[in-house]
Amino acid sequence: MLHGQDLSIDISGFELQSEALAPVDEDIHRLDVGIRQLKVQYDMFIAGSLKRQPLEQRAQLERIIRKYSDKPMRNYAQRFRFAALVSRFNCFSERWGKTIRAMEEGDHRNPAMLDRYNIRERMLARACLGGGGESDRDLRRLHGLYAVESRRLGGKPPPPFEVFVRGVRVKTQKLRDRSGCAEIELRVIVRDEKIQLKARPRR
Repeated sequence: MLHGQDLSIDISGFELQSEALAPVDEDIHRLDVGIRQLKVQYDMFIAGSLKRQPLEQRAQLERIIRKYSDKPMRNYAQRFRFAALVSRFNCFSERWGKTIRAMEEGDHRNPAMLDRYNIRERMLARACLGGGGESDRDLRRLHGLYAVESRRLGGKPPPPFEVFVRGVRVKTQKLRDRSGCAEIELRVIVRDEKIQLKARPRR
């Protein structure tokens, strides 16, 4: 017989579990809305309506992603939705990066376009070097442009050509060893009114 017995149950544990899940749902919602807003802002930046990239807004979303990447979610629905949002964010990030690199490298001869997009890097020349067989013609061209632009900007003159070549070959060989890529792209660029020589693997 159950008459007179206390049939109440303690549901405090369920309530605590619901409260613990709420902040995760809130962060997922913030991530969802934030990605959509960030896409609009990057579209405006690329179109020229915004002067600067929305880097602070992007950093806020990256902080949320890092937070839960280090602390896996137990709830399957939350985990599935979070993974889908991260995938979308990464897809957009890759697209934005490619677009901005194209703007930097493709429009470097147009100062008005650079000012419009707030790009402070201008490429003067580039050459692809592979297998250690760098041609003197390409290297002399890069060295000559480096020297001319350095004088124009009032900077230090470049080292003599022979020293320049030795430095390039050491730098490119280190990149080959580290990346496993035989072909290296060299670029002479001006960033913030300072001339630089950059090297990167050509994938």
